[in-house]
Amino acid sequence: MPTRVNLLLLGIAVSVSLGGCSSRPTYPKERLAESLQQILAGDHLMTTVRFFDQTLAVQLEYPDALAMQDHEITVGPAFNDAARIVLQAVHRVLLSTDAEVHFYILLMSDPKTPGAYLTMVRAIDDLRRAEVNMLNTEELLERTVFDLNFVGSQAPLTIEQYVPRGIRMEEFLSWQLARRLQHQLTAMLQLSGRAEVGRCGGEFRDGEFAFTLNVIPPAEGAVLGEGTVKEIFQTSTSEIAKVLSSYEFKSFETVRLILPATNSNIVLPKTHLQAFQ
Repeated sequence: MPTRVNLLLLGIAVSVSLGGCSSRPTYPKERLAESLQQILAGDHLMTTVRFFDQTLAVQLEYPDALAMQDHEITVGPAFNDAARIVLQAVHRVLLSTDAEVHFYILLMSDPKTPGAYLTMVRAIDDLRRAEVNMLNTEELLERTVFDLNFVGSQAPLTIEQYVPRGIRMEEFLSWQLARRLQHQLTAMLQLSGRAEVGRCGGEFRDGEFAFTLNVIPPAEGAVLGEGTVKEIFQTSTSEIAKVLSSYEFKSFETVRLILPATNSNIVLPKTHLQAFQ
Protein backbone atom coordinates (compact mmCIF):
# COMPACT_ATOMS: atom_id res chain seq x y z
CA MET A 1 0.00 0.00 0.00
CA PRO A 2 1.55 3.39 -0.93
CA THR A 3 2.12 5.59 2.04
CA ARG A 4 3.07 9.23 2.20
CA VAL A 5 5.11 10.47 5.14
CA ASN A 6 4.07 13.56 7.04
CA LEU A 7 6.79 14.97 9.29
CA LEU A 8 5.20 18.35 10.02
CA LEU A 9 4.15 17.52 13.58
CA LEU A 10 7.28 15.78 14.78
CA GLY A 11 9.21 18.79 16.03
CA ILE A 12 6.86 19.56 18.90
CA ALA A 13 7.80 16.67 21.14
CA VAL A 14 11.52 16.13 20.93
CA SER A 15 12.81 19.21 22.72
CA VAL A 16 12.88 17.67 26.18
CA SER A 17 14.87 18.81 29.15
CA LEU A 18 18.40 17.49 29.27
CA GLY A 19 19.74 16.23 32.57
CA GLY A 20 23.19 17.07 33.86
CA CYS A 21 25.93 14.54 34.49
CA SER A 22 28.20 14.06 37.48
CA SER A 23 31.86 13.11 37.67
CA ARG A 24 30.99 9.47 38.42
CA PRO A 25 28.87 7.46 36.01
CA THR A 26 25.43 6.88 37.46
CA TYR A 27 24.83 4.24 34.80
CA PRO A 28 28.02 2.19 34.21
CA LYS A 29 28.56 0.86 30.71
CA GLU A 30 28.25 -2.74 31.91
CA ARG A 31 24.61 -2.13 32.84
CA LEU A 32 23.63 0.58 30.37
CA ALA A 33 20.84 -1.27 28.55
CA GLU A 34 19.61 -2.95 31.73
CA SER A 35 19.47 0.36 33.62
CA LEU A 36 17.50 2.10 30.88
CA GLN A 37 15.16 -0.87 30.58
CA GLN A 38 14.42 -0.66 34.30
CA ILE A 39 13.75 3.08 34.17
CA LEU A 40 11.37 2.70 31.24
CA ALA A 41 9.60 -0.20 32.94
CA GLY A 42 9.13 2.06 35.96
CA ASP A 43 7.43 4.54 33.64
CA HIS A 44 5.09 1.73 32.51
CA LEU A 45 6.48 1.66 28.97
CA MET A 46 6.64 -1.49 26.85
CA THR A 47 10.19 -1.31 25.51
CA THR A 48 13.12 -3.37 24.32
CA VAL A 49 16.60 -1.89 24.80
CA ARG A 50 19.80 -3.02 23.09
CA PHE A 51 23.34 -1.59 23.20
CA PHE A 52 25.85 -2.68 20.57
CA ASP A 53 28.50 -1.19 18.29
CA GLN A 54 28.35 2.18 20.07
CA THR A 55 24.62 2.45 19.31
CA LEU A 56 21.81 2.45 21.86
CA ALA A 57 18.57 1.15 20.35
CA VAL A 58 15.16 1.46 22.00
CA GLN A 59 11.94 -0.05 20.67
CA LEU A 60 8.71 1.32 22.09
CA GLU A 61 5.12 0.25 21.50
CA TYR A 62 2.63 2.89 22.64
CA PRO A 63 -1.12 3.04 21.96
CA ASP A 64 -2.29 6.07 19.94
CA ALA A 65 1.28 7.26 19.31
CA LEU A 66 0.79 6.89 15.54
CA ALA A 67 -2.14 7.13 13.18
CA MET A 68 -2.99 6.59 9.53
CA GLN A 69 -5.34 8.82 7.59
CA ASP A 70 -5.92 8.51 3.84
CA HIS A 71 -2.90 6.22 3.48
CA GLU A 72 -0.73 8.77 5.27
CA ILE A 73 1.20 7.94 8.45
CA THR A 74 1.28 10.70 11.00
CA VAL A 75 1.65 11.08 14.73
CA GLY A 76 -1.27 10.26 17.00
CA PRO A 77 -2.73 12.06 20.04
CA ALA A 78 -0.45 10.21 22.48
CA PHE A 79 2.78 10.85 20.57
CA ASN A 80 3.86 13.83 22.66
CA ASP A 81 3.54 11.94 25.93
CA ALA A 82 5.29 8.86 24.56
CA ALA A 83 8.21 10.83 23.11
CA ARG A 84 8.62 13.00 26.19
CA ILE A 85 8.75 10.08 28.63
CA VAL A 86 11.07 7.86 26.63
CA LEU A 87 13.47 10.62 25.54
CA GLN A 88 13.82 12.02 29.03
CA ALA A 89 14.85 8.57 30.23
CA VAL A 90 17.23 8.02 27.31
CA HIS A 91 18.90 11.41 27.78
CA ARG A 92 19.13 10.94 31.52
CA VAL A 93 21.01 7.68 31.10
CA LEU A 94 23.22 8.72 28.21
CA LEU A 95 24.38 11.90 29.92
CA SER A 96 25.36 9.96 33.05
CA THR A 97 27.20 6.93 31.70
CA ASP A 98 30.80 6.06 30.92
CA ALA A 99 29.76 3.90 27.95
CA GLU A 100 31.04 4.99 24.54
CA VAL A 101 27.80 5.69 22.72
CA HIS A 102 27.85 7.51 19.38
CA PHE A 103 24.17 7.27 18.40
CA TYR A 104 20.80 6.37 19.75
CA ILE A 105 17.82 5.21 17.75
CA LEU A 106 14.19 5.07 18.79
CA LEU A 107 11.81 2.74 16.94
CA MET A 108 8.21 3.53 17.88
CA SER A 109 5.11 1.58 16.90
CA ASP A 110 1.44 1.55 17.81
CA PRO A 111 -0.61 -1.64 18.38
CA LYS A 112 -3.61 0.18 16.90
CA THR A 113 -1.71 0.99 13.69
CA PRO A 114 0.04 -2.27 12.79
CA GLY A 115 2.82 -2.01 10.25
CA ALA A 116 3.54 1.68 10.91
CA TYR A 117 6.84 2.72 12.48
CA LEU A 118 8.45 5.98 13.48
CA THR A 119 12.24 6.09 13.59
CA MET A 120 14.31 8.75 15.32
CA VAL A 121 18.12 8.84 15.20
CA ARG A 122 20.37 11.28 17.02
CA ALA A 123 24.12 11.65 17.51
CA ILE A 124 25.17 11.73 21.16
CA ASP A 125 27.66 14.51 20.50
CA ASP A 126 24.76 16.68 19.31
CA LEU A 127 22.92 15.90 22.53
CA ARG A 128 25.90 16.93 24.64
CA ARG A 129 26.42 20.12 22.65
CA ALA A 130 22.78 21.06 23.12
CA GLU A 131 23.14 20.46 26.87
CA VAL A 132 25.82 23.17 27.11
CA ASN A 133 23.93 25.52 24.75
CA MET A 134 26.26 25.02 21.79
CA LEU A 135 23.22 24.03 19.72
CA ASN A 136 19.81 25.68 19.90
CA THR A 137 16.60 23.68 19.75
CA GLU A 138 16.03 24.41 16.06
CA GLU A 139 19.47 23.17 15.05
CA LEU A 140 19.18 20.11 17.29
CA LEU A 141 15.96 19.20 15.50
CA GLU A 142 17.62 19.71 12.10
CA ARG A 143 20.35 17.29 13.20
CA THR A 144 17.80 14.69 14.29
CA VAL A 145 16.71 12.17 11.69
CA PHE A 146 13.01 11.34 11.67
CA ASP A 147 11.29 8.84 9.43
CA LEU A 148 7.83 7.32 9.18
CA ASN A 149 7.38 4.06 7.31
CA PHE A 150 4.69 1.51 6.62
CA VAL A 151 6.13 -1.99 6.23
CA GLY A 152 2.89 -3.88 5.67
CA SER A 153 0.98 -6.45 7.65
CA GLN A 154 3.76 -8.97 8.18
CA ALA A 155 4.92 -9.91 11.67
CA PRO A 156 5.98 -6.93 13.79
CA LEU A 157 9.59 -5.83 13.39
CA THR A 158 12.04 -6.43 16.20
CA ILE A 159 14.79 -4.02 17.11
CA GLU A 160 17.35 -6.65 16.09
CA GLN A 161 15.82 -6.85 12.59
CA TYR A 162 15.55 -3.10 12.22
CA VAL A 163 19.00 -2.29 13.60
CA PRO A 164 21.19 -5.30 12.71
CA ARG A 165 24.39 -3.37 13.46
CA GLY A 166 25.56 -0.09 14.87
CA ILE A 167 24.98 3.19 13.02
CA ARG A 168 27.94 4.69 11.19
CA MET A 169 28.61 8.42 10.95
CA GLU A 170 28.58 8.46 7.15
CA GLU A 171 25.13 6.80 7.18
CA PHE A 172 23.78 9.24 9.74
CA LEU A 173 25.08 12.22 7.76
CA SER A 174 23.57 10.94 4.50
CA TRP A 175 20.17 10.51 6.19
CA GLN A 176 20.33 13.88 7.90
CA LEU A 177 21.49 15.75 4.81
CA ALA A 178 18.81 14.22 2.59
CA ARG A 179 16.15 15.64 4.89
CA ARG A 180 17.89 18.98 5.30
CA LEU A 181 18.15 19.35 1.53
CA GLN A 182 14.45 18.59 1.19
CA HIS A 183 13.62 21.27 3.78
CA GLN A 184 15.92 23.84 2.13
CA LEU A 185 14.60 23.23 -1.37
CA THR A 186 10.99 23.25 -0.19
CA ALA A 187 11.45 26.64 1.45
CA MET A 188 13.26 28.01 -1.60
CA LEU A 189 11.08 26.63 -4.41
CA GLN A 190 7.82 25.04 -3.35
CA LEU A 191 6.49 27.75 -1.06
CA SER A 192 6.81 30.26 -3.91
CA GLY A 193 5.27 27.87 -6.44
CA ARG A 194 8.45 27.62 -8.55
CA ALA A 195 8.69 23.83 -8.26
CA GLU A 196 7.41 20.82 -6.36
CA VAL A 197 9.78 19.15 -3.90
CA GLY A 198 9.40 15.55 -2.76
CA ARG A 199 11.41 13.26 -0.55
CA CYS A 200 15.14 13.47 -1.27
CA GLY A 201 17.42 10.47 -0.96
CA GLY A 202 20.93 10.11 0.39
CA GLU A 203 23.49 7.33 0.62
CA PHE A 204 27.21 6.82 1.15
CA ARG A 205 29.12 4.28 -0.92
CA ASP A 206 32.79 3.82 -1.79
CA GLY A 207 33.86 7.18 -0.42
CA GLU A 208 31.06 9.13 -2.11
CA PHE A 209 27.96 10.84 -0.74
CA ALA A 210 25.15 10.70 -3.32
CA PHE A 211 22.01 12.81 -2.93
CA THR A 212 18.95 12.56 -5.16
CA LEU A 213 17.13 15.90 -5.33
CA ASN A 214 13.45 15.23 -5.91
CA VAL A 215 12.51 18.54 -7.54
CA ILE A 216 10.00 18.64 -10.39
CA PRO A 217 8.35 21.47 -12.38
CA PRO A 218 5.16 22.89 -10.84
CA ALA A 219 2.99 22.02 -13.85
CA GLU A 220 2.79 19.18 -16.35
CA GLY A 221 4.79 19.94 -19.45
CA ALA A 222 6.86 22.63 -17.73
CA VAL A 223 10.62 22.41 -17.29
CA LEU A 224 13.05 23.61 -14.68
CA GLY A 225 14.86 26.67 -15.98
CA GLU A 226 18.63 26.87 -16.17
CA GLY A 227 18.70 29.46 -13.41
CA THR A 228 16.56 27.30 -11.15
CA VAL A 229 18.75 24.25 -11.73
CA LYS A 230 21.84 26.28 -10.89
CA GLU A 231 20.19 27.55 -7.73
CA ILE A 232 19.23 24.01 -6.72
CA PHE A 233 22.79 22.76 -7.04
CA GLN A 234 24.31 25.81 -5.30
CA THR A 235 21.89 25.69 -2.38
CA SER A 236 22.42 21.94 -1.95
CA THR A 237 26.20 22.24 -2.12
CA SER A 238 26.26 25.01 0.48
CA GLU A 239 24.10 23.01 2.89
CA ILE A 240 26.21 19.88 2.46
CA ALA A 241 29.47 21.78 2.95
CA LYS A 242 28.14 23.47 6.08
CA VAL A 243 26.94 20.27 7.73
CA LEU A 244 29.99 18.15 6.91
CA SER A 245 32.24 20.93 8.22
CA SER A 246 30.24 21.28 11.44
CA TYR A 247 30.74 17.55 12.13
CA GLU A 248 34.40 17.78 11.01
CA PHE A 249 33.74 14.76 8.82
CA LYS A 250 36.47 14.25 6.23
CA SER A 251 36.29 10.52 5.48
CA PHE A 252 34.92 10.95 1.97
CA GLU A 253 36.26 11.84 -1.46
CA THR A 254 33.34 13.19 -3.49
CA VAL A 255 29.74 14.39 -3.31
CA ARG A 256 27.33 13.59 -6.13
CA LEU A 257 24.15 15.63 -6.66
CA ILE A 258 21.51 13.97 -8.86
CA LEU A 259 18.56 15.87 -10.33
CA PRO A 260 16.29 13.31 -12.08
CA ALA A 261 13.95 15.99 -13.47
CA THR A 262 16.70 17.20 -15.80
CA ASN A 263 18.58 13.91 -16.05
CA SER A 264 21.65 15.68 -14.74
CA ASN A 265 24.16 15.24 -11.95
CA ILE A 266 27.35 16.87 -10.77
CA VAL A 267 30.27 15.38 -8.87
CA LEU A 268 32.12 17.61 -6.42
CA PRO A 269 35.51 16.67 -4.97
CA LYS A 270 36.00 17.19 -1.26
CA THR A 271 38.33 20.13 -1.83
CA HIS A 272 35.65 21.93 -3.84
CA LEU A 273 33.32 22.03 -0.83
CA GLN A 274 35.72 24.23 1.15
CA ALA A 275 34.73 27.23 -0.96
CA PHE A 276 31.11 26.85 0.25
CA GLN A 277 31.83 26.59 3.99
